[in-house]
Amino acid sequence: CFFRSEEEDYVKCLLDQYGSESGDDAVKDLAEKLFICISAGRIEMHNLLCTFGKQLGSSNENKSGERMWDYAKITDTLQGITSNPQIQKGTKKVRGIFLDTERKETGIPVGEHRFTETFNQKSLRYLKFYDSRYPQKCQVNLPDGLKFPFEEIRYFHWQNFQLEELPSDFIPQNLIDLRLPYSKIKRLWDAVKDLKELPQLKWVDLSYSGALIDLSALSKAFYLRRLNLEGCKILDKLPEEMNNMTGLVFLNLRGCVMLTALPKSLKLKSLKTLILSGCSSFKNFELISKNLEFLHLDGTAITNLPETIQSFQKLVLLNLKNCITLVSLPDCLYKLKSLEELILSGCSKLDKFPEIKEKMENLQILLFDGTVLQCGNFSDQIVKPIRMNSLLMLRRLCLSGNDTIDSLQSSITQLNHLKWLDLRYCKNLKSLVKLPPNLQYLNAHACASLKTVESPLAFLMPTEQVSSSFIFTNCEKLEHSAKNEIICYAHNKSRLLSDALNRHNKGLAFENLVATCFPGSEVPVWFNHRDSGAVLEPQLLPSDNGCVGIALCAVVSFQDYKIQNNNFMVKCTCEFDNVETSSSIFNFHIGDLSVKIDKQRTIKSTHVFIGFTSWWQELGLKKGCVPAKASISFEVTDGTPEAAKCKVLKCGFSLVCESDNGSWDANAGAGHASSMSSESDDDSSKGNVDKASVVGESRLLRLLRRGWDFILFPFFSSSGYASTFNT
Repeated sequence: CFFRSEEEDYVKCLLDQYGSESGDDAVKDLAEKLFICISAGRIEMHNLLCTFGKQLGSSNENKSGERMWDYAKITDTLQGITSNPQIQKGTKKVRGIFLDTERKETGIPVGEHRFTETFNQKSLRYLKFYDSRYPQKCQVNLPDGLKFPFEEIRYFHWQNFQLEELPSDFIPQNLIDLRLPYSKIKRLWDAVKDLKELPQLKWVDLSYSGALIDLSALSKAFYLRRLNLEGCKILDKLPEEMNNMTGLVFLNLRGCVMLTALPKSLKLKSLKTLILSGCSSFKNFELISKNLEFLHLDGTAITNLPETIQSFQKLVLLNLKNCITLVSLPDCLYKLKSLEELILSGCSKLDKFPEIKEKMENLQILLFDGTVLQCGNFSDQIVKPIRMNSLLMLRRLCLSGNDTIDSLQSSITQLNHLKWLDLRYCKNLKSLVKLPPNLQYLNAHACASLKTVESPLAFLMPTEQVSSSFIFTNCEKLEHSAKNEIICYAHNKSRLLSDALNRHNKGLAFENLVATCFPGSEVPVWFNHRDSGAVLEPQLLPSDNGCVGIALCAVVSFQDYKIQNNNFMVKCTCEFDNVETSSSIFNFHIGDLSVKIDKQRTIKSTHVFIGFTSWWQELGLKKGCVPAKASISFEVTDGTPEAAKCKVLKCGFSLVCESDNGSWDANAGAGHASSMSSESDDDSSKGNVDKASVVGESRLLRLLRRGWDFILFPFFSSSGYASTFNT
C-alpha cells in the first residue's frame, strides 16, 4: 500500500534484502495472489484491497511491524500523547510511517528524542512526511534537533526538512531512496563520516533545497541511478567523485543558476538524461556520456556546441530553447541519426542552420520560432528538393516570429508526414505555397503581409480520421481569392475526413472535421440559412439525399477585446425538434496565446469562423431526412468576463447532404469564386428565407457540395434534443 502506483523495478529494489525473499519474489507472489497487478510497469492495487491492506497493516498485532497512515494516531504518537507503555519504552515495532500534513495549519513539533523513545530501532524502514498539496509547506518541526539512529531505514522522505544537516547518528548504510525536497539542508552529512561506500543508495532528490552548497556526502554513492538537484540556486559545483557514479542514468540540474560547468573530464557512461535547463551561468558543455538520449540545455549561456556531439548516436532530444547567446551549431549535426526532436526556439542570435548532408530519418520535430535564421539559408538548407529527402519524417515545423521569411519553397509539399505548421507572426510572409497533404494544424496568426495562397491550398489524399484547424487571424491583407481557396480546401478536407470516419466508425459518432477563420465581415452566400445577430431558426424540409453533417458560420466583432487565455471559442448550440441524436463539442482556439508581446494579444478586426462537422450512425440505416425545426444560437466565450466585448454580428447554417463524387472547386456551384465568400448585402443574405428557397435546399447543397459521398445520418426522430458544438 505504501508504494501503490510506483514503478515495478523501484518497488522490487525497496523490498530486496528482507530475509531470503528477494524483491522479485515478493512482487511475483503478490501478483499471483491477485493482491496487486502490474500495469504499464507500475504496481497497482484495487481501492478495496488497498483499504483492507491499510487496516491490516495498521494493526498492533502485525508481527512484521505496524504501518502507520492515520493522521491523528501518528501525530499523537510523535507528540507523546498516549498511555501505551510499549511506546514509552521505545519498543514499538513500526515498519513504516506515512504522514500527510495537508490538513495541518500549524506545525507538528517533534522532540529530539521522540523517535528513539518510541520506535524500535531495528524495525523502521520507511518514513515519509509530506504535504500532498503544497510540498514546500510540510510542517513537521524539529525545535531541538533530531536523533535518528535507525540502521534499517531504506526510504527517508521528508519535505521541507528543517535542519541544515541530517542527524549525526543517521545511518545511511542501508538507505535506498533519500528525498528531501524544499529542505533547509546545506549538506547531507560530514564527508569524512566512516563510510567506505553507500552500496544501496540509488535515488536522491534534493530539489529546491535553496541552501544546499555541498554534495561531497554523495562522493561514495557509487551505485546512484537518479539525482535530482533542480532549483538548488546557490549550488555552484559538483563533486569530482561523480566520475565514480557509473550507474547514474538521470541527472537534473534545472535552475541551478550558479553552476558554471560540470566537473572536468566527467564521464558518466550510463547517463541517459541530462537536464541543465535554466542554468543561466552554464557556459561550456562537453561530452560526458555516449549513451545520452535526452539533453536539455535550454536557457543556458552556451555559445556553441562541441563537434564531439556527433558521438551522441543515441540522442533523441536536443533542447536549446532560449539559448540567447548561441550563435552557431556544429556542422556535424546531421550525424545525429537517432535525433527525433530539435528545439531552437528563442535562440535570438542563431542566424544559420548547418547543411544537412545526409538523411536524418528520425527527425520529427523542428522548432525555429524566435530565431533570426535567414530565409535564404533556411530555404537552401531545409526546403530545397535535394534536401527534402533528409527530412521526410518531419511531423512538426515551427517558424513563428521569423521576420526574414517572405515565402516557403514549393518543395515543402514533399513532407507527407508533416502534421503541424506554425507560421505565427511571420510578418513578412507574403504567400503560401501548396502545403503538405496530411497537414492537420496550420497557424498563420498575425502574418500581416500574407496576401495569397496556392490553389489548391494543399494536395488532398485519403487520410486518417483526425480533425484539422487552419487559422488566419489578423491576416488583414489576405485577398478575396485566398479566402475562397481556404474555404474550398476546408470543405474538401472535411469530405476526406468524413470518408475516414465512415470507414472506421461502426457506431454513433459526432465529429468535428475542419475549422478555419480569417478576417471578414460576411457569411458566405452558399450558406442556405443566414441572418444578422447570433440566432437562426430555420425550417428544415425533407431531402432526397442523406444528411451527413452541417456547416456553421459566425462573424465575430472583437472591438476592444484582448485575449486572456487560450480558451477562446465560438460556441454554437443547436436545438432540433423531433430529433434524437448524440452531442459533441469542438473547440476552436485563436492562435497560440502564450506569446508575451502584449500588442499581439489582440484580434484587430471582424473575423469569419467556419466549421464543418459530421454526423454518423450505424451502416444500413435508412437514408433521407424528415422535417424538423431548428434553433441555432452562437456565443463567444473564453471563461472570463472579457469575452462579453466580442459580439456575433452574423451567422450561417447549412445541412450537408450526400451528392456526386468529386471535389469542390472554389469556382464551382455558384458560377464564380465570389459566391464562396462574397461580402454581399443582397436580400438572399437575410435569415427569412422564403419557402421556395428552402424547398430548393437539397438541389443547392448537391450543386455546391460535390464530393460529400457519406453514409446517412438520420438525426430526425420523435423526440427533441439539444446538441452543442464549438466552431
